[in-house]
Amino acid sequence: MASTASFIAQFNHRNIKILQSMGYEVHVAANFTHYGTLSAKSNEQFMAWLASKKVVVHNIPVERGLGKFHQNVAVLFFLNRLMKENQFKIVHVHTPIASVLGRLAALKNHVSVVYTAHGFHFSKTSAWINWLIFPIEWLFSFCTSELLLINQEDFLLAKRWLHAKNTQYVPGVGINFRLLDQYNLSDHLSAKQELLATYHLPEKSRILISVGELSKRKNHRIVIEALAMLDLPDIHFVIAGRGSQKKNLTDLAKHLGIENQIHFLNYTKNIRHLHLAADLAVLPSLREGLSRAGLEAIRDGVYLLGADIRGIKDYILNEEIGRVFDPLDAKALSILIKNNIQRPRQNLTNTTVQRLMMFDRAAVDKQMREIYQSIGE
Repeated sequence: MASTASFIAQFNHRNIKILQSMGYEVHVAANFTHYGTLSAKSNEQFMAWLASKKVVVHNIPVERGLGKFHQNVAVLFFLNRLMKENQFKIVHVHTPIASVLGRLAALKNHVSVVYTAHGFHFSKTSAWINWLIFPIEWLFSFCTSELLLINQEDFLLAKRWLHAKNTQYVPGVGINFRLLDQYNLSDHLSAKQELLATYHLPEKSRILISVGELSKRKNHRIVIEALAMLDLPDIHFVIAGRGSQKKNLTDLAKHLGIENQIHFLNYTKNIRHLHLAADLAVLPSLREGLSRAGLEAIRDGVYLLGADIRGIKDYILNEEIGRVFDPLDAKALSILIKNNIQRPRQNLTNTTVQRLMMFDRAAVDKQMREIYQSIGE
């Protein structure tokens, strides 16, 4: 069968497996030299996994941002040559600049394009300048076979204004919600004791967890400001992530006199263990596509305080799961933290679990298989 190339924005092993199970030869074109907020070890592990699955890898200097003009031109020429040589049947693009370059090359070579938009940069809550990107998305939608949106706000916007051949809502990359059945209260207590010992914290400490890179977009500073308003030294904020804002966040905590309550965990893959240890999770982002961190917190039994933005409020379906807040309002967040930090862990009702199963990886994988099949046919 004809081969297919894919840009991987969020390394989704399962899409590769789906395509291979359908008989496709899979190529992955991505930047494996500058891999963003991943750790070097995770990048190496992914490349090793690709090699073990006999995936053809193309290391290209495409960037997550706008990139440099000469660099983008070089990538475009490379992709054009790649598509000529391999006669691909499907190209699946993800990140904004990769989606533009990939669709240009695919248009020239008459290749069907699947584009997963991991959250448009323009939204109801974004700055007006972000809407300057809208005409680009509008133009390139005309050469998109399948446009996949991962949150409801983007989906409704795309259905109304964009012109892809087919537009579908696909709720993210999917997570394993079956793990909900494998959680119990003793898991929380043992994981919390281990975390308290790691940071040498008093036994009565309360743990607030946030998972996400240390960037302005992830907005961790609002949580630090909220904690400073509370004057409750037994609450400790653990941030799992790496990024350029670490020094600024550290300086802010010192300035507010709560540096002993803020703990940076750097990059970690053991997110489930962190969630099991937590008394409360917070996701204060200013912009998201569909935040996987929040879904994983819910799956692991943590009550979630999430920013009232698209990509987070999509799955805080009711107050049984969590609460939403204005990500610019530290006072409102401080009240929510105070009112919920001692909330006992409770299992979700069957009705709520069933509603969350749309985000389960099995449901997402089934939908992706059907999308690939429709293009193949």
